[in-house]
Amino acid sequence: MDRSSDTPPTGKPTPVREPARHPATLMAIIAFLAHNAAVGLCYGSFGVLVMEFERHFSAGRAQTSLAFSLVVLASGLMAPFVGALLGRTHIRTVMISGALLASAGFFCLPFTQHPSAMLACFALLIGPGISLLGLLPAVTLVNNWFSHRQGLVLGLVMMPVAVTVVPLIVVKLLPILGFETLLQGIGLVYLAVIPILLMVKDSPEHWQASKWHSGNSEADTPTVVKPQRPSVSAVLWHPAFLPLVIATGLMMGAGVAKNTHMVPLLVEGQWSMEQATLLLAVSGGCAVLGSLLLGWLADRHNAAAVIAFNALLQSVVWLILITPASFALLLLDAVLIGMCIGGLSTAKAVVVSRVFGRSQFAFVSGLMGFCTLPLLFTLSPLMGLLRQTSGGYTLPISLIIGGFFVAAACMWLVSRLEQQAPQPLSTEPSSATV
Repeated sequence: MDRSSDTPPTGKPTPVREPARHPATLMAIIAFLAHNAAVGLCYGSFGVLVMEFERHFSAGRAQTSLAFSLVVLASGLMAPFVGALLGRTHIRTVMISGALLASAGFFCLPFTQHPSAMLACFALLIGPGISLLGLLPAVTLVNNWFSHRQGLVLGLVMMPVAVTVVPLIVVKLLPILGFETLLQGIGLVYLAVIPILLMVKDSPEHWQASKWHSGNSEADTPTVVKPQRPSVSAVLWHPAFLPLVIATGLMMGAGVAKNTHMVPLLVEGQWSMEQATLLLAVSGGCAVLGSLLLGWLADRHNAAAVIAFNALLQSVVWLILITPASFALLLLDAVLIGMCIGGLSTAKAVVVSRVFGRSQFAFVSGLMGFCTLPLLFTLSPLMGLLRQTSGGYTLPISLIIGGFFVAAACMWLVSRLEQQAPQPLSTEPSSATV
């Protein structure tokens, strides 16, 4: 966090010691809770409850799987809207809206047994709710409060702890509460987060303005002006935008493909289902370590270069999946892939902040999330199609490895831009104030 001693417009000294110590840490904790609630409660519970969804809604596996895909799709489609909204209103308002939508979705699910209604709840309530509550608002909050050790703080905030813990809790509670009560319980947890979200302040300036307002008349309260939103064309034509979209889209798409195909790939390689599932679980668990490690590296080095190295490392470890390997080597492979995938979003956030500037972070990140959707959803089914036509995973994995080399080249280009000061983008007029 920038701890410079500013003076408010009234000319009176600003007591910065207290906000320097406490609110930044509080905002990071709230961002961690919001992100984990948004992602963990839905993603963490869905896999455990798939068969219960099929039973309750008399749906097939394809329909049930589509529900989860709609959550991811809705989150991606909402990203530009969320990014623009974060530049015009309070982060607190955006997060609370998300919590209410997600809660409404889980409360509505037990009251219907039609598969189409289930899909509507996930696509229109839960998916948008997760987007408004989760990653982008949480990362924007950290970006606004921290400039020193930003990567490490982002790594801590983005650790997918709930995704690991929630399935264990759901497995224990399902036979006790039953499916319908458990869904309502998840809805209640989203509501329980709202009192915590009420403490969110957008930035140190917003926190200081609220402190000043509590001790002074409204006329004396300093006004915090929201930065103007850049034009979409200015962002799209920025020399770093397209390389970032291509690189992160290919790498995140590979992560989705890994989650989908890793178990069948290993089973076809004569490993047991239990061993394949263990490797997938280890890979997912190591994402927590990757988030911290890549955040720490991004703080100390060129963050785009860190992502480029990530891509090159993955090009090597993915090769292990199609070569004769011992279980110990596959275990190492799972650890490295998990860490690389888990830390990608952390390092990407640092790159966006450095290249485009902190004030434009939310809008650029939202637009970038939308533009990566085609790659995010194309690689996994393309990998399945190539597996079906070629009769094995050698061709599709070779395609993924080639994508990593493309991603590394793109991030090398971005790394050169990261070394320069952010160039101002042409903006659209905005009169929003805090």
